[in-house]
Amino acid sequence: MTPEPERKVIELADGITMPFREIPPGEFRMGQRGESENEEPVHLVKITRAFWMAETPVTQEQFALWTGAESVKHKNEFAGRAKNPAENMDWNEAMAFCRWFTEQYRGQFPEGMKLATLPSEAQWEYACRAGTDTEYHTGDGDAALAEAGWFGEKWGSGSTHPVAEKARNDFWLHDMHGNVWEWCADRWDEHAYRKRVDGWIADAAMEVETTGAAGENPLRVLRGGSWLNSARDCRAAYRLGNEPEYRYRIFGFRLVLVPGPVAQPERGAPEKEKATGAGGRGTRPEAKGAVDLAKEKMPRSGRKIF
Repeated sequence: MTPEPERKVIELADGITMPFREIPPGEFRMGQRGESENEEPVHLVKITRAFWMAETPVTQEQFALWTGAESVKHKNEFAGRAKNPAENMDWNEAMAFCRWFTEQYRGQFPEGMKLATLPSEAQWEYACRAGTDTEYHTGDGDAALAEAGWFGEKWGSGSTHPVAEKARNDFWLHDMHGNVWEWCADRWDEHAYRKRVDGWIADAAMEVETTGAAGENPLRVLRGGSWLNSARDCRAAYRLGNEPEYRYRIFGFRLVLVPGPVAQPERGAPEKEKATGAGGRGTRPEAKGAVDLAKEKMPRSGRKIF
């Protein structure tokens, strides 16, 4: 049995906290054979520095502290559910929350941790697996996933769920499978695994980018699946990429705390109009129904997200 990792609870406001767990250095086999070319080859990845990961995705009540403080308009599709994940989230908005969180709460960070950010893709999978090599941290197959996460619900009747209601993994993290997709810091690279040698050291990914600026490859990684997705899409190894300005009712995020040296975050929130969901690429036009939009929009990884 893996010993319980160290826990640090960040006090955000009266009655609102964000607990983190220390994720120790280690190594794991990243990817999965026989499912998708972008998950192969399976290769050894080394995490040589500890980091801290939030026990759950950022919740609506946690996220509202930022939107209230910075006068940022944001609409959760499943609004009014304080303990459910904040969703309808794009990458830029998630990173803006990270910058604000660093400025506001750095004094409470564990020793040596200097920045709140999104996890790298390697950090995410390492933390999700927590020493396992199965499809989910609870085992293989749909029954195992049902212990760990919410998945496979219908568009019209399904929704997000309160965090931490399903089984934790051995790092004491919840909702790593299902509920909401979680944005990662990395740019999407379909062929990333083919470019690595066995024993690849992932710590360089702690030097994160802080904006999703357009460029040769602006796409960003999402991990974990959601309440709407099939079991296959909620596997620990499953990879998805999408535009950093695209928001969706199944996209959320969680924080990690990382040590230096790191790229210093840019201050300030995103443009208010972009954060409202009114206008801009990836927002939900009022004239379109959910089903029509779902048919129109495809993730850039080449597979449907539901």
